[in-house]
Amino acid sequence: MIVDCHFHVDETMLTLEKMIEGMDENGVTKTALIAPMNETMFELDSTFQHHLQRFFRFLILHAPPIGLEIYDGLVKDGYFKLYGNSYRIFSKPRNDIVAAAIDRFPDRFLGWAAVNPLIPQSMEEVDLYLTKPSFIGVKAHPFMHEYSIKALDPVAAMCESKGIPMIIHLSSETESYKYLPENYPKLKLIYAHAGLPFWKKLWKYVKDQPNVFVDTSSDYLNASIVKNAVETLGYRKVLFGCDGPYGMKKFNEYDYSSKKDWIDSLRIPDTQKEYILGKNFLELIE
Repeated sequence: MIVDCHFHVDETMLTLEKMIEGMDENGVTKTALIAPMNETMFELDSTFQHHLQRFFRFLILHAPPIGLEIYDGLVKDGYFKLYGNSYRIFSKPRNDIVAAAIDRFPDRFLGWAAVNPLIPQSMEEVDLYLTKPSFIGVKAHPFMHEYSIKALDPVAAMCESKGIPMIIHLSSETESYKYLPENYPKLKLIYAHAGLPFWKKLWKYVKDQPNVFVDTSSDYLNASIVKNAVETLGYRKVLFGCDGPYGMKKFNEYDYSSKKDWIDSLRIPDTQKEYILGKNFLELIE
């Protein structure tokens, strides 16, 4: 069974019906949905954009101080700034949108309950959503919501006690990827986008952490980075995800195959690919 562990629901970009059509075409049985993080965002399909993406990846991998400075500049004053455009960030997660999608297609969707610890009553709301069918864990975004990893202490403690996973898009806060594993050793933790923005340092650390994983989602990555992550961590520490509908060029035209091809092209046995494509994630949410 193929399960996408990381996909945002935003029908201003991609309808649920079209999402399911793309899932079916690529053999994806279920998708774990996350509330939209920012305003509708379509990207240009330009050579300039692709060169910028390639340059950013190079800096993160080979000149981290410069790469992290550029990464920090993507978020400012409540806006996500990309390729010369600014998109308003939603400070209060719309978990109701995820719940509504699950209600419409309960056999196809799971849900992450997104939290922003800077908002009063956010913890209570997340706790409520976790009582609903098909909600499987908590999504946190210290990068876009601009808070220290330590603000997630109550959330991490709750997830650890319930035995449910947390998925996090990290900020550039120094060695923040070590904080939760060291303070909540039984917490099931997924670092989104292969552990962006730390990548190599994070992979080396995560390799020996039994409950910590990375996903393969987002256009931040490419086939080479996914290959390096799998080679460093091993196939049991990596989870398939897309991060759609972000990265789309036009309304209702999302290419699932590009992210899935990153896994299909790996030179490992098909039995190991099956773990990356779904088995690892399903074990986490049992």
